[in-house]
Amino acid sequence: MLARGLLWSGVSFLLSQLAARDSLLVLNYHRIGNPHDDLFDPGVFSATADEFSDQIAHLKRHLSPVTLEEALAFATGRLKDKIRRCRVLITFDDGYLDNYATAYPILRSLGVQGVFFLATGMVGSCQVPWWDHIAYLVKTARRRSFTLHLPALLAVDLDRNGLGESLGAILKLYKMPENTDPERFIRELAEEARGEEPPGTLRRFLNWDEAREMIRGGMAIGSHTHSHHVLSQLEPERQLEELSHSRVILKEQLGIEADALAYPVGRKVSFTVQTQMLVRDAGYRAAFSSYGGTNMQGKTSAYNVKRTKMVGQSWSSFGVRTAVCRSTGSYWP
Repeated sequence: MLARGLLWSGVSFLLSQLAARDSLLVLNYHRIGNPHDDLFDPGVFSATADEFSDQIAHLKRHLSPVTLEEALAFATGRLKDKIRRCRVLITFDDGYLDNYATAYPILRSLGVQGVFFLATGMVGSCQVPWWDHIAYLVKTARRRSFTLHLPALLAVDLDRNGLGESLGAILKLYKMPENTDPERFIRELAEEARGEEPPGTLRRFLNWDEAREMIRGGMAIGSHTHSHHVLSQLEPERQLEELSHSRVILKEQLGIEADALAYPVGRKVSFTVQTQMLVRDAGYRAAFSSYGGTNMQGKTSAYNVKRTKMVGQSWSSFGVRTAVCRSTGSYWP
C-alpha cells in the first residue's frame, strides 16, 4: 500500500510538470459525511468532511476552480480568457442538509464556488427519496433472498452477493427507463424483502433560508427538477412540468433565474434528445449529465455538460486523476 502510494505520488508529480490542457472538469458530489453512520444509500456519500476539504484545497493548488458562469462560457465557446488551463467546477446534487452544514463552510473558507442543484420538492423536508428508501429496505431486509419482477426479473441474494452488489443491482433496475411505475417498484421491494420503512421525522434537506445564505456567501443554485424523477421514465408533458415548476419555485423562493439544470441520475439513459429539447423550451441555458468525461471549449453541448460522480476515492487516486486531467483533459471515475 505504501509503495503504491509513493508510486502514484511520483506519477502525479511528473504529470504536474507537463503543460496544462485547456479543458473543463466538473465534479459531481452528493453527500459529505460517513456512510457508516446511517442506514441510507452509501452510494451518495462522496467524501468525509476532511477528505472534501483536502480535495478542494488540492484542486485550488493544482487546477483552476471556476464559477458556474465561467464554466458555461468555456463549455459553449464564449469564454474570452485564452489562458490554457484545466478548469474545475464543483457541483452538488439533491440538496442534503450536510451540503449546507459541512460542504458550504469549507467552500466558503477556501474561496471556491459550489453549484447546488436542488430538487425543489425536497427542500427543507424530512422526505426519504427513492434511492434512500430502497437502501433502507434492503439494509433492514428480513428475507435474505427474494425476486423482483418489474421492470425486469432480478433475483437478489444478500448473503451470496453481499449488500453492496445487491443494492447496486436493485438501484440499477429502478433507474431503467422501462420502470414507468416507481411507486409499484418500491411496494414490491418492501413486500419481497420485508424490510422496515425508514423514519420520516428528521429534516434531511437544506431549507430556503439556508439556500439564501449560501447565495449570499458566493454559492450558485440550480435546478434538479421538482420531484427528482428519472426524466426518461416520464411522458414529455410530465418532464416539462418537472422542469418548469422547479424554475418557478426557485424564482419565488430565491429571486433567481435558475437556468442551469442537473439531470436526476444523469446517466446516458436517464434523459433523451427530446428531454434536452424540453430543457431548452423550459428556459434553461445549460444542463449537466453525470456519467463521466471532461469538456473541451466549444465542443460540448450546452444541454449535456459532462460531470464525473465522486464516490469514495483514495487520496493517491484522486491526486493521480486530477494530474492526468490537468495534462491530458481526461478524468476517469
